[in-house]
Amino acid sequence: MRRRNGVGIAVVVLLGLGPIHVAVSGQANPEAGKKVYAASCQNCHGPTGKGDSEMAAYLAPPPADLTAKSTQTKPDAQLRKIIMEGRSGTAMTGYAASLSEAQIDDLLAYIRSLKP
Repeated sequence: MRRRNGVGIAVVVLLGLGPIHVAVSGQANPEAGKKVYAASCQNCHGPTGKGDSEMAAYLAPPPADLTAKSTQTKPDAQLRKIIMEGRSGTAMTGYAASLSEAQIDDLLAYIRSLKP
């Protein structure tokens, strides 16, 4: 009987870890993300995220418009992957080595705050 209780507790603890991660990631800070954006993204995507920086004219293909519906409707997981790994055939490099998970969460929150 004791063994079952131990297994039940272990299952509850393991199942409880998922929601804790979701709750933590839900605390992303768009203001902190704005600072990450200014340091890492603005040179290409422009000050308002529309892909209209001065450098954009020299990039082929041009940087994505982060305010566009096509970007804003992408799931967070897809945007996270692009931020971390970059996009082949574009100037978008990956930032997995230079940004922490928290910084990427904050950056995603900031990107979600951009309006067309």
